[in-house]
This record gives sequence, structure tokens and C-alpha cells, in this order.
Amino acid sequence: MNERLVLRPVRDEDAPRLIALIGAAYDEYPGCVLDLPELDDDLPVPATTAARRGGRWWVLEDEGRLVGSVGTGALQDDGSVELKRLYVAASHRRRGLASLLVGRVEAQAAGVGASRVVLWSDTRFLDAHRLYTGAGFVDTGARRDLHDPSHTTEIEFAKPVEVEPSLHAVRSWDGPFGVEQVRWLDLPDGASFLGEVPGTGDDHLGGPVAYTVEVDDAWRTRRATVAGPHGRQVLTSDGAGRWWRDGEPADDLAGCLDVDVEVTPLTNTLPIRRAGAGDVRAAWVRVPGPTIEPLGQTYTDEGGGRWTYRSGGGFVADLTVDDDGLVVDYAAVDDAGTRTAVWSRR
Repeated sequence: MNERLVLRPVRDEDAPRLIALIGAAYDEYPGCVLDLPELDDDLPVPATTAARRGGRWWVLEDEGRLVGSVGTGALQDDGSVELKRLYVAASHRRRGLASLLVGRVEAQAAGVGASRVVLWSDTRFLDAHRLYTGAGFVDTGARRDLHDPSHTTEIEFAKPVEVEPSLHAVRSWDGPFGVEQVRWLDLPDGASFLGEVPGTGDDHLGGPVAYTVEVDDAWRTRRATVAGPHGRQVLTSDGAGRWWRDGEPADDLAGCLDVDVEVTPLTNTLPIRRAGAGDVRAAWVRVPGPTIEPLGQTYTDEGGGRWTYRSGGGFVADLTVDDDGLVVDYAAVDDAGTRTAVWSRR
């Protein structure tokens, strides 16, 4: 990529330039118009919308001029991730930039564990269709009418995820709910964690619990899911203290930057990597749920990979972390100073 070009996460203040970029692309096709604030309601606040929906969105700049855009939806239950809002300014086409942006989406999809990438494209956007088929996407045969001012009909394209996910680490713990394993996968600008707690040895859970956590490159939680016999919970965040639960505002979690999933030590890693020692406020996901509440926490660096964790409820634990900052041993400490192992590396 040309050194003048910068690919970065979208910001809400990009909205006017983003609208101009997409509006110019629509102007190339008679009858295509933006539908603000209805169908195109993501454009006035692109970063906030992407955060609420659990997706990612990037823009491409050339010396301050916004010349490209691409985004993704969140991982769906069918294993798909949707490619969204792919546009390149006319002045910057035929340079491989669209392929670069598609590659960013494929890397994101691989990193969250997706099996395929899907997209919907206006039947009139023939140049885009050639790009997609050249990149390995196929027309699935599905069509949908948007009933918008442009009288849009869209074609669905899909492609298996062929990019190998970048596996950073695999960790396992012996714990109160069986042997837990988590995979740490690298994302283009962050990381994802995919774990499963077997739920054995404790009838409280009622069976296996699967969780995912996505963080950005500053280790701020952006999306978390917890699914088990008692249902599924989805949290999303803008990384600046604003949260949504199943797409609806979760104002009680305002100010939290981390998620803490009750049944795993993995999430104690997040504030250690993000902030180090100090006081934090986490979105505490109770399992089996459905309670999610803010929880004050304090982390103290004791040196040599040892940390003391204290929660707002008076709970104390000794933590040991590895060279990656991942918690590998977790022991509860009572008022008398007696340590009881809860999770231990396997």
C-alpha cells in the first residue's frame, strides 16, 4: 500500500466525508440515491453504529482525503460475517485498493472464527460484481428488494473463509466446571478469544457454556457473547465506555471498558493487558444469567507475574500470568490468607 495511504477505524466525525464518498459512487448510477436517515441510517454515526451492531468499519485516507471504506457485521449463528460498505473513490480505482479492503474483511472474519463471508450488492453495480467474482465470491442466487427510493434489488454473494486465522495461543485450565480451553486469535487491529467451559461437576451451569470476546488494539472490549443452556447474551461496546445489550443501550454499564465473564479466568487478562495495575470497572456477566452488572475491580502488580485481584464485593484472588499476560493460575484468598485453587493451568 502506498505510504501516503492510511487504513484506520472509522470515526463518527468521518460522517460528512463518508457520505460524500458513497454519494459520489451512487451518482455514477442513474436513479441511485442515498436514503438518509432511513435505509442509510448508519452513515451519520458510522463508528457508533458499527460498535452497537458488533461489527468493524475502516476508512482509507490519502493525505487526509477519505478515498475508501469497508466494514463487517458481527459473526452470525450460521458462521457468516457480512462485508459491508465497500467503496473506493473513482480517482483511486484500479490500484488494488478494493482487493486490499476485501482482504481486511477476510482477515477479520477468520479471526472471529467465521466460516464464510457474505455480501449484498445492487444489481446495477456490475463493476463491483466483477471484483467480487474475481476475489472468489459466487452468486448464491438469493435476491432481495429494499423498497427504497432507489428501487434497489440486491444480489447475495458468498465465499468460504480461506484465510488461515492467526493463532496467537491456546490455553487450558482445570477449573470448577471441567477443563476449559480457549483460543486466542489475532485480528487486523485487535484480538478475539473463543472459549468453552464444559459445565461438568456443577449442576449450576446446566451444561457447556461457550463464550467469545473481541478486543481492539488497545485491549478494550468491543464485543462479547456468552451462550449456554440458559440462553445467549450479547454485549457490544464502542471502547469508550458506551455499551449495548442485544443491540439496546445498556446505560448501567457506562464507563466500563472490560467484560468479566463469571465462569472463566480469561477475562481477568483483559484489564491487566489494557491498563495494568489500578482500579477498573467491568461489565460482569453472570452465568447462567441473565444478569449483567457493573463491577468495580482493583489489580495490584506484585511482580514476577503475580497479581492480586480484588472485586467491589470484597472478593480477593491471587493471579499468575504468563509472558503474554494471560492468567494461567487463579486462587481465591479468604480473610485468613488461605489460598484455594479455583483455576490452574493444564
